[in-house]
Amino acid sequence: MEFPSLSEPVTAAMIGALATVAGALVQLRMSWRREIRERERGQPITKKSRRGPVIVVFALLVAAAVGGFALSQYFVSLREGDRDALRADLQAKLSEINATAMRLEQARTNERRQIETEVQRADASHLGEEGAAASVVVGPCRPEGAPGAKQECTEQSALRITICARVPASATVREVQLYVRAANSKQPWEEARVQAGQEAEQARFADKFTERPDGDAKQVCQGFANWSGEKSRIARILVKYAI
Repeated sequence: MEFPSLSEPVTAAMIGALATVAGALVQLRMSWRREIRERERGQPITKKSRRGPVIVVFALLVAAAVGGFALSQYFVSLREGDRDALRADLQAKLSEINATAMRLEQARTNERRQIETEVQRADASHLGEEGAAASVVVGPCRPEGAPGAKQECTEQSALRITICARVPASATVREVQLYVRAANSKQPWEEARVQAGQEAEQARFADKFTERPDGDAKQVCQGFANWSGEKSRIARILVKYAI
């Protein structure tokens, strides 16, 4: 353990106490020698000679008190130094604990974000497997011509529409399934599936789908035409995608 340096008042008090003790011891020794010589000569001991040892002893007591005070101040400074060192060590430990707690909290936050991202990705992937659907009812073809003139509707004169399904902007289209059935039909969609570019009872989907942005998402679209003059059709697309 390193001892702290003494302050100037404590140093001065200890030096004064040591000097006083040394002087008192010298005076006490001289007084004792004087008293011994006087006794050897048979001279009577006066009050003045008797007061000499008493003064010396008093001086020793004063010096001892000063030295004790200085020593107590020294020990107090030692305790204050130990307390400061302990406080600094505790502060360092607290800082280390706070830093560790912050790292753990950051790691927990990152882990929670990663889990949330994985959950969202899993949900989006599940939705992509189910697919995004869109459908529209297309009425019978009504060719334009002179009033009362009998004209047949053809694919070239049929009204063309576009059916779009909305998917995430980052989605990769895996497949676009196409379905056509009569508007009043109860036929299951699985049985009403057709291929792109294939004619299905005077109705046809375009050969290829297209994509276009839609804000934070995008639309997958497929063209459709119905040139039946009698039947309304329901055209439906189901877009399968991956994230």
